Amino acid sequence: MTDNSPFESEQKLTDPDYRAEMLNKVEALISVLEVARHKIVTNIDTGAADADRMLRVKRQVENTLKVCRRARTALRGANPISKEDVFNTDIDDLCSQLVGM
Repeated sequence: MTDNSPFESEQKLTDPDYRAEMLNKVEALISVLEVARHKIVTNIDTGAADADRMLRVKRQVENTLKVCRRARTALRGANPISKEDVFNTDIDDLCSQLVGM
């Protein structure tokens, strides 16, 4: 695993090919999360699983979808994610949302 400095990451985000690759990955992740959300809602509606647990999982999937949709919007935009955006991101919150999946 390589450690990229924020400067190197910012440079990569200005590369249209890299942005397109990241956008494809985010789009795929959104698709998977939407299918997972649908299955969770179906399980909740049919009562096939522990409702409290399914509601927690649903909330986590929806939070992760929000993050992915913001990333998609940023990658589609004309301007790359700024250094300020990177430094203002609450990494602990983002990681906790992803770990809960």
